[in-house]
Amino acid sequence: MLVAVTNAQRRTPVDLAAMRRLAGCAARRLNIRGPGTLAITFLDAGRMRTLNRRFLGSDRATDVLSFRYDGEPACLPKSMRRRQVAGEIFIAPGEARRYARAHGLTYREELGRYVVHGLLHWLGHDDRTAAEQRAMRRREDRLLATCRKAR
Repeated sequence: MLVAVTNAQRRTPVDLAAMRRLAGCAARRLNIRGPGTLAITFLDAGRMRTLNRRFLGSDRATDVLSFRYDGEPACLPKSMRRRQVAGEIFIAPGEARRYARAHGLTYREELGRYVVHGLLHWLGHDDRTAAEQRAMRRREDRLLATCRKAR
């Protein structure tokens, strides 16, 4: 499966090469395979809010949205059309930067966590309860550590 990473916003810088490497490593470690494309797109807070409201009924900005499906969504960038799409992950880098600043973390690490978090959601992992949140955090930590060593 092709994991395509695109930056569709301009407010917050994104090191696309680093995010592509991380997404590729994480996808391999998670055994994400099959035909088609998994698109990871960085969006601004306004577009994230619109998607969150439209598809999840929540009228607020959010950090990560994951969608798993077959077909070709209309919101896919033109450069990626005519490929089978397995899913999309949308990430708000501005949210990652705000969270990182508020919690004394590096922006790059937090943005990487959002990539891994999105992949885990795409695979069906959830984080609605406190126990699920702890389990998700452990998975993220292990995956980030593994991919950091692989660089």
